[in-house]
Amino acid sequence: MSAELIDGKAISQAILDEVRSRIEESGVVPHLVAVQVGEDPASMFYVRNQKKKAEAVGIRYTLRQLSESISQNELIEEIRRLNDDADVTGIILQMPLPKGMDRRAVQRAINYRKDVEGITPTSLGLLLQDRPALVPCTARGAVELLEWVIQKTNDKIEGKDCVIVGRSEIVGKPVAMLMLSMSRSATVTVCHSRTKNLPDKVASADVLFAAVGKPHIIKGEWIKRGAIVIDVGINRVPVLDESGNPVLNEKGKPKYKTVGDVEFEAAKERAAWITPVPGGVGPMTTAILMRNTLEAALRLKGA
Repeated sequence: MSAELIDGKAISQAILDEVRSRIEESGVVPHLVAVQVGEDPASMFYVRNQKKKAEAVGIRYTLRQLSESISQNELIEEIRRLNDDADVTGIILQMPLPKGMDRRAVQRAINYRKDVEGITPTSLGLLLQDRPALVPCTARGAVELLEWVIQKTNDKIEGKDCVIVGRSEIVGKPVAMLMLSMSRSATVTVCHSRTKNLPDKVASADVLFAAVGKPHIIKGEWIKRGAIVIDVGINRVPVLDESGNPVLNEKGKPKYKTVGDVEFEAAKERAAWITPVPGGVGPMTTAILMRNTLEAALRLKGA
């Protein structure tokens, strides 16, 4: 029997609808400022998407676009000016930064009260202490998809064996902290590139979070029957024909598709619930960013 799909689009839309309602009821209009250095095409795409979603829910969105020639000290000074600007309630630093800049040093300059991405040392430290303020968006979104399933099935997270494949600062580690929290109390195993016997670790998981960024690194046959699979990976791979050759578009260029870290078709025959890619965790990231932006504004305004 195939797994039930976890519809990240529908769940994220419900979050956005709630954010819009809370803004209308509170009368507080958050002001999110995105700081972008240079004109990286992928970053520009995310900026356009953020702006569209922000304006749809009633958040004022400003792009502060800076020259790629700016120095790290100048960028940090710009961040500090935004910290001191009472009109600005949220700051997001777009990646990538120019080569040679210390990403962590620049992120560290953001006032944690305006850190809507949840990536400053203070934000992550509060998460470690199990008193989170603003949590990394993708990590929080992934866990909320799990919580949606738990509520739907009238189950509980407490005591479940949770395996996280990936140990990044913005997904793997925050997910581990969220799952270890007193309110969830899962038993957590974090795997990475040097983990031995990865198939056996994955096979033990009641709940699997895949967050590596490598297409189909998690094989479907590894999945425990009845498991909940949250696939965070978003990977672009060429479309191949039956002979394994690239399929070309009308311009003679290879076609691409988006896949996750989990071998979806095989995994869904073993899992009870699984996120599709695309349409699973991806939409949740922006929705949680909008909610974080509202939460930051309400706290700063004392509302």
